[in-house]
Amino acid sequence: MAAAAGLHQDVLARILLLLLCIVDRVRASAVNKHWRRVSLQNPPPLPRLLRPSTARTETYRIFGGFVDLHPSFSDEGRGPRFCGSAPGGWFVMSSQPWRGHALLNLRTGERVALPERVRIPLESGVITCPMMIRAAVMSVAPPSGACLVAAVTSSQTNLAFWRPGMDCWLSAPAVGPVMRNAEDITYHDGWFCAVESDDDLVCYKPEIAHAEDGAPSLTIRHHAYNLHVDGHRTAPGEIVSRYLLPSASGADLLMVKRFIAPARGGTCRFQVFRLQEGLPASWRLYQMSGQVLFVGRACSKAFYTGHGGSPGYIY
Repeated sequence: MAAAAGLHQDVLARILLLLLCIVDRVRASAVNKHWRRVSLQNPPPLPRLLRPSTARTETYRIFGGFVDLHPSFSDEGRGPRFCGSAPGGWFVMSSQPWRGHALLNLRTGERVALPERVRIPLESGVITCPMMIRAAVMSVAPPSGACLVAAVTSSQTNLAFWRPGMDCWLSAPAVGPVMRNAEDITYHDGWFCAVESDDDLVCYKPEIAHAEDGAPSLTIRHHAYNLHVDGHRTAPGEIVSRYLLPSASGADLLMVKRFIAPARGGTCRFQVFRLQEGLPASWRLYQMSGQVLFVGRACSKAFYTGHGGSPGYIY
């Protein structure tokens, strides 16, 4: 036991990588100061899944089978509709079905209210319309000055952008390609990337500007990809859902296609594609060995499993 207590930190880090249950990691970090230090330097590779409800918010450790019935989360996290997340416990949420949008930190209870209306520039002028967030993603969490939020909306516009200090959301540019049916959105390499139901991709880069009255605003650059997709076609009766996320290394932008066959009881297969830059750009089938992907609207994540030769997994 004395030898185990003084294991080299590289060996110990590999052991900790295999402990996916939070209870096991807590017990391991309590062995001695050395184990605790190495444990803190090597945080769990997988996140917690949040299961919100009006009664309580539970957390579930992937593969560990451990449900924390009393997490140290703010009571404001009970019952809202979650629309997206960011590291550090931040979420985009809605306290009511159609309104009450905010950024909420479940750990601290800190709350940043979001506007309920979107500003849409038209040739005849500017109009403001009510909006509902379907899914949203942050560039970085507040209070960073680089915090930007992009949302897939139900409104007169399909995409909207916001930064702290703005009293309205700003719609996506109406010039060039217009995103009309965005299925998912992610933040990758400094750009907000949105995919449509036909696999086309539009990337947006909001930049901070100031209006004539000095109020903070945004200008939005954009780049569109009219993409060809390699792979199997949809079978009759199948429904396809699309998810965007960076790869575990952050080097690639991935699209996961989930094929659902209601007649056969649900999901029947997945396909994973990588954005291949070039002329023309295209979605290429992606071999994701050694990675595990968790997919959901505006919150998909990829992680290394620690086993490079193992097949990839999707949840």
